[in-house]
Formats: sequence, C-alpha cells, structure tokens
Amino acid sequence: MSSESKTRVVIIGGGISGLATAYFLLNMAKDAGNKIDLSLLEKENRPGGKFIARMEQGYTVEGGPNGFLDSKPWTLDLVRSLGMENTLLPSNDSARKRFIFSRGKLVRLPESVPSFIKSPLISIPGKARFLGELTARPTPPGADTTVAEFGRRRLGQEAVDRILDPMVSGIFAGDPDKMSLRASFPRIAELEEKYGGLFKALVALAAERKRAKRRGDVVVSSSGPAGPGGVLTSFKGSISDLTDRLAAELGERVRFTSTASRITFDNGSYTITASDQTYHADAVILAVPAYEAAGLLENISPKASELIGQIPYSPMAVVGLGYSESRLGSVPDGFGYLIPGVEERRILGALWTSSIFPGQRAPEGKVLLRVMVGGARDRETPGLPDDKLMDTVLSELHHTMGLSAEPEFSTSFRWERAIPLYTLNHLDRLTEAENSLAEGIFLAGNAYRGVGINDCVRESEKTALKVLEALL
Repeated sequence: MSSESKTRVVIIGGGISGLATAYFLLNMAKDAGNKIDLSLLEKENRPGGKFIARMEQGYTVEGGPNGFLDSKPWTLDLVRSLGMENTLLPSNDSARKRFIFSRGKLVRLPESVPSFIKSPLISIPGKARFLGELTARPTPPGADTTVAEFGRRRLGQEAVDRILDPMVSGIFAGDPDKMSLRASFPRIAELEEKYGGLFKALVALAAERKRAKRRGDVVVSSSGPAGPGGVLTSFKGSISDLTDRLAAELGERVRFTSTASRITFDNGSYTITASDQTYHADAVILAVPAYEAAGLLENISPKASELIGQIPYSPMAVVGLGYSESRLGSVPDGFGYLIPGVEERRILGALWTSSIFPGQRAPEGKVLLRVMVGGARDRETPGLPDDKLMDTVLSELHHTMGLSAEPEFSTSFRWERAIPLYTLNHLDRLTEAENSLAEGIFLAGNAYRGVGINDCVRESEKTALKVLEALL
C-alpha cells in the first residue's frame, strides 16, 4: 500500500469488536503513514450491539455486559487512548462478595484456603477429594477436554456441580459438559500444562508473587476461588459509553441501518451488497456474530462458513427490577449470586447492581437487581410471554433470596442468541476456518477467542495489525 493511495476496508458489525478494530486500524495506518478509506456497516440505528442500557425512572439497566476487569490492560489502554479516564466507574469493594445458591441457601464463595475449609459450599468428603488433584493425570499435551471432565478428573464431581458449573453459567450461560477448557478457560489449561496441576500452580504462583514483592514490582491481584482478579469497572453513564465514544471518533465512517447481505469477489476486490448501497473493498472484516458471518462467507469461503456456522449460542433474558429499600427486609450487599444446575431453578442467578455501583444505577433509597434467565440448558424460559417471565423471575427470587416485595419498576431484554459457546475442539475448528478464509477476509468478535470485553479489545487490536500487515 503506497502512501499516495487509499486502501478500501469495510468492517461489517458495529459492536465493540467492529468499532475497536476500526479505531485501531485507522490509528495504526496513520502512524505508518498509510491511508485507509474505511466504512463500518451497522444494521441497527445505534452502535454497540449488546452494549445497551435502558434508563427509566432513575434506574440504569444494562442488557448485556456491565463492565470489564481492570487486571488486564487492553480495555484500560483503549480508554486512555480515547481520553475517557475521568468517566471510569470502579465497582464498590462489596462487589468482591460473591455467592452461590447451594442446597437451598446463599453461600458466600470462599476467598482463601481457611475460608474454603470452613465453607459449607463443598461437603467434607468433597473437600477431601480435592487432595486427589495432586496425583490426577494431566490432560494429554495438545488435547482438548471439556470443563466438566477436567473438573471431575482433578477435583471431583461435587466441585463440578457446586463451583465449575455456576462459573460456566456466569460467563457463558453454558453447559460445562460441552464447553472446551482450552477455549473457554485458557488460563486454567495453561496452568495445568505448565505446572502439572492446579495446586502445584497455586504454590508456584504464590512464590513468584512473593519474589516480585521483594523486588518491589507491582503485583496485580490474580483470580481466586471467589472470582476473577481485578476490579470490575464500567463508566459513569453505562458500559455503552465506550462504544458511543468509539462511534463518535469514527464519525461518518459508521453507516447505520446498513445491512450487509452478500459478499462477492471480482477483478481483485470485494463487493459488499448492503441495504443502503454497494461497497467495494480490498479487505473485509466480519465483526458480526458467527451465524451472520457464516452466511456472508458462503460464496467466498464455503469451508470457513461451514465451520464457524457450527458455533452455538445460548439464549438469554435479562430482567431488571427496581425496589424501594423500605420495602425490603435487608438491602443486598455484594456482587450477586449464581445457581448451579443441580439446584434445578428457573434462573441462572442475579446481580445486585445497586450494590456493585452504589449511587450510580439506581435512585437514592432504591435497589436495582438484574436477573439472568435461560442459557444452554434452558432454551424455553427466555421466550416466555412477559407476564409469565416476570412471574417466574419473582417466584425464583422469593425462593432463592426470600424476596417477597413487589418491584416498583421492571424492564427486560431478550436475546435469542446471546453468548457464543466454545464447545469441545473449538480452537481446532477455528484454526481450520481461519486457514480457509479467502485472502483479504478477516474475523473479529466474541465468537472466537474470548467473550469478555478485555478479550474483544485485545483481539480487535490483533486483527487491525493483521489487516494492516496484509495490506502493506
């Protein structure tokens, strides 16, 4: 790509991945002295995809993710680049308190070895089974395994049921018996491979942290039994502040209500047929859900289309409920709770949003809860009519939290395909799909190498670099 010519790039999809990829690509090209004619096509009339919030009666209810962890650098670096540091909203320290609904009551997740020993979450025989982790056979090198198989082999069935199952539900709304360990929890797979086991890894990492502290290095909190390390961080308005700002930076390059329906290749360039006009490009980045990308790839990369079209999604409904503090017996204090599948409840859990971000998501004297419904093992409940969905949610809150008060405010979001699921051998299929892509076609989005915001931003930067290198 010469400094005198402009290379045409079309990005399809205006969620966090598409917007961040566009932002990184333009900045990288500018730094390299190259010029890019970029268009981003978004079928909705707003940016952000599932970065959406509803603001009513003083409540702010998010329909998708509610933040990112500051223990990883990628989103924070993007925020700094955008000059948005003064809009960041760290969660309250009480958000570190996380609960599991187990055997009919809320049990706080232990945060240390002594608290784990005392915790009723795992029975005494179940805790004794953990000792078997020291001699458990490792996953064969290069092989994949499901999260559940890994957990049973190393920690026992009770640990799968009471710890791993709700962890998988909380991130993916998925089924641990089908989820790939390497793709879904790469850090756990890495620790087993490097150290030979989880306990051995914990000992080695603790020693490394002690050495780092003696050297005066900054030590970032790591993941533990009570959840991932770092502080959950959002923005003072809502998480959609980030995608709104990215869209503003891109300006008229973002074409709203533009639905791409077909991609063809002829005479050395791509033609994208969209609802507003026809676009021509030297490179196309597909930052849409896997099922949409599969449809767009049918003509130009049929093998890749077939492979990524196999990525399943979990359905979800997100129900926001507002209460007056005076109507509640006690105000929820903590992050919220998840429910293991063995409890056979009709919700996945609830986030205590007004406790996570006090004074920011609910009016003074009010409480906001966000209830998650559905997932890979319950595809029926998210599709219930509004009244039946609400009755189900309120009944479940009464059973799990003892909450009998009627909400003064309610709203809901429904996602037929909410979160991509990384099933067994996901990474092998993904590698084959990427190797089958036509030259000049690139994939971006949460369907491939991480569903979290940090993952999406990290992969967007990598994609932008790959595109730039391919076009040079």
